[in-house]
Amino acid sequence: MKVRDSGMPEYSYWESLFDVALILDRMEIGSDIGTFVEFGSGYGTFTIPVAKRIAGKVVAFDIEPEMISMAESRVLQAGLANVEIVRRDLIAEGTGLADLSVDYVALFNILHHESPQEILAETFRILKPGGKAGIIHWNFDPKTPRGPSLEIRPRPEQTKQWVEESGFEIPEPILRNLPPWHYGILARKRSA
Repeated sequence: MKVRDSGMPEYSYWESLFDVALILDRMEIGSDIGTFVEFGSGYGTFTIPVAKRIAGKVVAFDIEPEMISMAESRVLQAGLANVEIVRRDLIAEGTGLADLSVDYVALFNILHHESPQEILAETFRILKPGGKAGIIHWNFDPKTPRGPSLEIRPRPEQTKQWVEESGFEIPEPILRNLPPWHYGILARKRSA
């Protein structure tokens, strides 16, 4: 699953674009999470802090060998034993995880992919009833320093529509402000 228009900048610049702790708090990523899955983990910007925060395991997927190598190195340096990093094309192969097996899926800066509904369908499949999908994306603002072109960047209302069409419910607040450059939507799979 190579995401269009998603070349990664230099590592330290990329890291400077996020207030990771604020994002994790506002997207309800806490110690009660058992299995956390991240689609498109990149440098591990969120992988490492999540692994330090949750009680369970992080499974981080990416397709780029350089990103996998960087994230694995960072996990090793941090001494984390609860992270598995997997190279996989999620559109062509899916995650390979069992149905209803995951507590939380992170879809951070990834829904500008050509097939956002397929990504959301796989997310829905693997989430347990009551499980959460945290979605963040670049604000729809030409002043953002990074992010995909505005032509393919999903607006919050488009993201909300895709999420609801995929079977999720969205608790209040529908949009979460994630300064300086992002918005978030927290989706929940209805309990059985």
